[in-house]
Amino acid sequence: MKQNSEKFHPMIDKRTFKVKNPSLCFYCPLCRMERQTRYRPHLSKLNYWQIGAISGVLMLLTFERMQGHAFIWPFVTWSIFEGVRRALFKREIPCPHCGFDASWYKRDVREAKRLVSQFWQNKLPDQVPLPEDKLRLAAEKISRPQ
Repeated sequence: MKQNSEKFHPMIDKRTFKVKNPSLCFYCPLCRMERQTRYRPHLSKLNYWQIGAISGVLMLLTFERMQGHAFIWPFVTWSIFEGVRRALFKREIPCPHCGFDASWYKRDVREAKRLVSQFWQNKLPDQVPLPEDKLRLAAEKISRPQ
């Protein structure tokens, strides 16, 4: 994938981290940088084989004590695999260059804007004005007689 645009914010690093064997390649919608993730949110065929093997071993180990209740292990291991896989994917969603998080943008736009401004404040605390500061400065300019 080539870079989508030649115009970047001066504080954004143009070199991106290349993921070995990426499962998903896309561009950040805010800063237009190339992004890659290692994980998908859904389980693969290999994961289902692992779930079957682990739950089979657990059923063999606990069948004497649990009797028929040992058949709950496939569902328990499946839910653990699903939760871990989604957590790993969710950890990779926020852009390391601009702080944009698509999952927050989908749920709440205001919260996504707040997270991006918080990212830039943590990255450059002296150089990035808060949106409230911009509003206050604009209000002062309007209210001052010229």
